[in-house]
This record gives sequence, structure tokens and C-alpha cells, in this order.
Amino acid sequence: MRLYKTPLLLVGTLLLVANARANTTPPANCVPFPVVFTAGTGGPSPVSCPPFTVPGGVLTGVTLSYEADYQFGGNGTNSVNVTFAPAGPAGVTWSPASVTLTVTGGVSSGTPPTGSATATAGVSNAAFASAFTVNLSSAVVQGSVADSSGAVSIVYTYTPPPTLTLSCSAGGSLPSGQVGTPYSASLSAAGGVPPYTFAITGGSLPPGLTLNTSTGAITGTPTTTGTFTFTAQVTDVTGAVTTSGCSIVIGSAPPPPTTGCNNSAATLVFPTGPVPENAFLIRYAANLNAGDSVVDITNYGLNGAPIQGPGFGSSVGNICVNVYTFAPDEQLASCCSCLVTPNAVVSLSVNRDLLGMALTPAVPTSVVIKLVASTPGANTLTGGMAAWGTTLHPLTAANPAIRLTETPFTPATLSAGELASITGRCASNIANGSGFGICAACRAGALGANNK
Repeated sequence: MRLYKTPLLLVGTLLLVANARANTTPPANCVPFPVVFTAGTGGPSPVSCPPFTVPGGVLTGVTLSYEADYQFGGNGTNSVNVTFAPAGPAGVTWSPASVTLTVTGGVSSGTPPTGSATATAGVSNAAFASAFTVNLSSAVVQGSVADSSGAVSIVYTYTPPPTLTLSCSAGGSLPSGQVGTPYSASLSAAGGVPPYTFAITGGSLPPGLTLNTSTGAITGTPTTTGTFTFTAQVTDVTGAVTTSGCSIVIGSAPPPPTTGCNNSAATLVFPTGPVPENAFLIRYAANLNAGDSVVDITNYGLNGAPIQGPGFGSSVGNICVNVYTFAPDEQLASCCSCLVTPNAVVSLSVNRDLLGMALTPAVPTSVVIKLVASTPGANTLTGGMAAWGTTLHPLTAANPAIRLTETPFTPATLSAGELASITGRCASNIANGSGFGICAACRAGALGANNK
């Protein structure tokens, strides 16, 4: 019997039994298949065994299968030894290190003998990433033959990659969204062999949203309310596919933010970053029993302003100026908030507006006035405020006549503790003062004075 006429069938039959077990590759022939030795003598002759190429698989075992034969033996008894010796990969140990198969017979060799070798050390994906060599040699031990041959095949045992899974985001469901509000979520794939390709195979995303087929991200700005159901699919590089049913609920657009400043003086929160420019100003007013003082406030447009001025388009750059008036004994006599548009000027009378409904038992004759700027409809601090105030002074000790002077408010450092204190006390005034402790609204226009 001549080996190279039948080895694929014989070796394949042998190895397909092993392949019936899970996680083994089909038997692959090492080439040339077979190696033929004229007159039964020769070698070593190399055959090249293919590398391990299962995407995502983790190699755990390697088995080589050997088969020997000869053809047309001489009269009498003939015997041929065919030896198989793996020559790689580097660092891999085979058991046994070599195998010699003895083929004995007459004119016909009879049933070809078989053998095997197993990698016992150094098994890894990296070690078997390239083809490696098995050397074959043949020698006639008795009699004579026309030729002999040897064949090698290989089977890899491996742990497959984890099962490919797909879910609607890492949390198991996609978050809801709102019309007109930017949306961002993601399909979540795991297992299989990345990279992945995502698709929508049934239903549809909400109008305005799109799927990134490479990352699974779903982004955009929804335009339509409703509950949108769809089937998501992911495919890995091996062609494995899985799907998941998903849905996204899109609600109505949120109401526009308020532009008012009602009670904002009681709700401000200290920022996580730096306090904005000119967000906190302070000054005093004295001798209020001898006459009034005033506060003038403007917004210098740090946060922007309407391109064509007020009345054209939506409001831009407005600020709330939150006013806190303290008596000399540190009581919060009053607090309130004023809306100040860019480049406008508003004013407050200290006696009439700040102390007209003071919470203190007696109206103080001097006060400290603190101003904090914030964003309308929010509790965040903002910049862009400027303010001036007047106060009454005696000219000199020799000339005690009272005169009115005007100076800018002083920018100051605002601490988180101070902001919590003044807003907390303002909230108490509003809740418990029965109308007292709340100052009057700002008036358009400025009230001021020159040095005299």
C-alpha cells in the first residue's frame, strides 16, 4: 500500500474522532503531505505545519499525528523505519520528542502504522502564531522497497472566546430623552472578538438620533416625542451575530428657563471652580439718620448682550443682583434680588428700599451692603456686575457739616461659608419675616452724587 494515495482519508478518519469533542480545530495536513523517500531511504526532510488561527481562541493543547507506509517491497520480508521529530516552535517541548514507526510486510506493506506527539510545555498563542517544522527520515531495515513515505497532520485544542452579547447600554436599558435636548447613550457589546459592528435591523431610532456603527453610540437631538422600539444587532470579526430589543422614550421639550430673579437671593450655591469676575461686591452707608444713601447697579455685559440691543430677539446676558443689607450688629436687615440687563442701570434707596421693611427692631443708622451676581433662573454665580453707592460724611472735625460722597463698591473675596450664611438667613427672612426683612425692587435709572 502506498501512503500518499490514501493518507488524507486515513489520517482524517483518525482525527475527526478527536474533532468531535468541543473546541478542537479540524485536522490540518502539514505539507508536503506525504513526504516520499525513493528506495525507502532519506532525510531529514521537513514538512511545514500550519499555525493556530482561531480568532479570539486561547490555545491550550497541540497534537501531531503521524502515519508511515511503503510500496512494492521485494520478495520476502521487508521492514522500513520512518522517524518523525518536531523541530519547533522555540520553547515548546514535545512528548515524545521523536517517534519511529516501523512498517513491515511483503510486497504490500499492509495497514500503515500510526503515532502521535503532544506539546507538553510552552503552549501559547504566540508560540504557534507561525508555521513550524517537523523533520522526517526513512531507512530500510530489512529487504527492499520501491519507496517509503510519511505524513503529518495537526489538531489544536483551545478555549473559545466568550459568547458575544449585546445590551441596551451598560445599565441594561437606554435612558430617556427630551425633544430639543442633545442626547447621548450607547449600545453595549461584550464577548466575541472585537472590533464590533453595530446595526439597527428592526424598528427605528427616534427621529434626530443616529447610530455610530463602529462604537454603538447613539447621539443627536430628538425631534419627536414618543416611545421608539428597535432591534439592535452586533457582529464581531469572526462573523458571530447577536441581537437585543431596545427602546427609547422621548418626552416633550422642557419649559424655557425663567428669566426672573424671585427669591434667588435665598438659593445661591457656591461654585466648584473660581468665583466669577465681579460676582461679589461690598460697601457701607453711614449717617442714615441725617439723610439717605443710594445704590446704583449696572451690568457691563460680561455674559453677552443682544446684538441689536434690547427688544430684538431673546434676552442675552441678563444677571440677577442679589442684595443683602446688614445692620452693625450683623443682623440681616433685608435681602432681595434685582434683574439687571446688559448696559442698563438700576438704583435702590437705602432708607426707603433697603430699610423700609427692615427685620431689625430699630432702623439702623449705618449698614453694610453686599451684592452677589447670579444667572437668572438658576442658582449659579456669574460675573459682570458693577455698582456705586453714596454715603454721608462730616467734612472735617472742625466743620462737621454733613456732605454726600459717592464711591464704587469694592470687589471682595467670597467664601463658601459666607455665601451659605447670607443665603440661609435670607431664606429665613422670606419664610418667617411676615413681609419684613425683604427689600423693595430696584428702580430703573441712577441716583448719585458728586464729591462736595
